[in-house]
Amino acid sequence: MVEIPVLKPKKVPIHIAINTGSVKAWAAEEEKDYTQAVKKHLELLDELVDLQLKHENRVLTVNLTEYEGMITDLKEFFNHLINDERIHANQVRVFIIGRWYEIDSELSDVLKQLVEKTKGYDKFFLNFCINYDGQDEMLGAIRLIVRKILADKLKEEELTPAVMKENIYTSFFPPPELIIEPGLKYSGILLWDVKGALIYFTNEHWMLFDKKEFEKALVFYNKEAKKEE
Repeated sequence: MVEIPVLKPKKVPIHIAINTGSVKAWAAEEEKDYTQAVKKHLELLDELVDLQLKHENRVLTVNLTEYEGMITDLKEFFNHLINDERIHANQVRVFIIGRWYEIDSELSDVLKQLVEKTKGYDKFFLNFCINYDGQDEMLGAIRLIVRKILADKLKEEELTPAVMKENIYTSFFPPPELIIEPGLKYSGILLWDVKGALIYFTNEHWMLFDKKEFEKALVFYNKEAKKEE
């Protein structure tokens, strides 16, 4: 298990999660070339790395709800991260969350290399959710727990929220304190851990998301966090 020292947040929450996607729909609505839309999408993802490091956000989870139709581009993006000086100089460990092993084999091989290349780092943690669904994550955890009970490795009365946490994809990480949702609907990201998190809904589409909007979310977090003190 990854040991992450819990630091008291000052201006930035320890764990931020953000939802992305709807690239194809945006390109169609705005009458933009899909190839250029994908390029912009990847530029925004790359900027999230800069924002994580700039604000010293220990754990950033990025939900890639859309990946079909851009496999080649994603391979290039993740290959870029493998040798990205920002990743290595700042000791960013990358995790891939979801059923990513079921997607294109060439892309999954690149993801494996990225995870392997950064496994020794522990200063920052960057999670990408690929082929991920919050409800599917819950069902997978329930199935795993049922198998443990049937194999007499776990007693029904021992089932607690902590045990549930141990069996989900993000068992290594503290729950998110801030979830950023471009749009007005909750995507289901990190469904088990969402209790207690502040959710920042923005009218801006993900494809129009920028550092100003990210920083607005941080202002929202600080304002709401102070109310609870």
